[in-house]
Amino acid sequence: MAEKITGILTFDINSGTFWITCEDESPLTQIQFGDSFEVKVGEDWIPTKIEIGSDSEGALIFKLKDTPYEGMLDGLDVRM
Repeated sequence: MAEKITGILTFDINSGTFWITCEDESPLTQIQFGDSFEVKVGEDWIPTKIEIGSDSEGALIFKLKDTPYEGMLDGLDVRM
């Protein structure tokens, strides 16, 4: 089994893409919509995907499926 890429979720506002990056924000791999990966919630790794939803005012926001995370997702511990 291949080793998983582990790092920090980062959104590049210039390209509109999500990346898994090192602590110094060097990109390790890009995450496309529909890609499955894991995010750390407490001490557990939860399988997830990036979704687009809306907030209570109808504005579009990013969400991580089956997690409490939505809105600004930068800085979360993730692996793929």
